[in-house]
Amino acid sequence: IMREALYINKSLSFLEQVVLALSDKRRDHVPYRQTRLTNVLKDSLGGNCHTLMIANVWGEQAQIEETISTLRFATRMMRVSTNPVVNLQHDPVMLVRRYEREIKELKQELQMHDTLSNRSHVSYEPFTDAQRRRSSRWASVK
Repeated sequence: IMREALYINKSLSFLEQVVLALSDKRRDHVPYRQTRLTNVLKDSLGGNCHTLMIANVWGEQAQIEETISTLRFATRMMRVSTNPVVNLQHDPVMLVRRYEREIKELKQELQMHDTLSNRSHVSYEPFTDAQRRRSSRWASVK
């Protein structure tokens, strides 16, 4: 039981370090990978969702130190700002079609530019095997 309590306290200590790093705007690095707890909570703490902190406190004198510690942690947690973003799922087939259409439009735009610049002999089609061999020989000469 003591070993488990040691691991829990260690994880909570690293969680506090992550919260401190997130609340400080000047810090570049946030140590999420220190423990499993902070790694699992990365998306929740890092600002990709709405996060709610519930602080459980005890009103008895014997638990005052734990209550004050919990309230201090909750105060630090309030300083962390989050910007939730909706995760979008893209259909790979639709993405390929969109990219192919965009490539086609860009090639047409290049051809129009080349025609206006009197460079209509330029081709934007993929290299043939002969062109690849010629370009590799030319590159090896350099």
